[in-house]
Amino acid sequence: MVEKDINSCDFEEIMLNTKFHNALVKGVRNIFILWLISKEKIHGYGIMSILNKTHSDMSGKKAVHSSTIYPILHTLEKDGLIKSSQELNGNHKVKMYEITNKGLKMLDSLKQFMHKKRPENNMLISFFDDMLFNDNMFIKK
Repeated sequence: MVEKDINSCDFEEIMLNTKFHNALVKGVRNIFILWLISKEKIHGYGIMSILNKTHSDMSGKKAVHSSTIYPILHTLEKDGLIKSSQELNGNHKVKMYEITNKGLKMLDSLKQFMHKKRPENNMLISFFDDMLFNDNMFIKK
């Protein structure tokens, strides 16, 4: 891979391709939300704010709406990975989410799988390493 000026790629067109971007986001959204909740007790709007800030930093657009987040939260709760409680936030009640022991075990098992299977998942590890930590641009060889 040879370093290439990002302006020479049509980066925005690729990243803003709705089908490509939606597939990318949906593939990791549930586990990312579970991971976010493992970091702190948080309400649904807080999760949406984090996801939308992260996404808008990349694309300038919002990534998720309440119609996306709350069904995921309900599923995670139904599966016993998170639990909710009502808490006062100023003058109104908000539903706060926190991870359960089952949710922590789920995250731990995924992490252990990635670490234990590292030699077998060499291509997967290479993909994540390349996409997350390598600043060089792709070029056709």
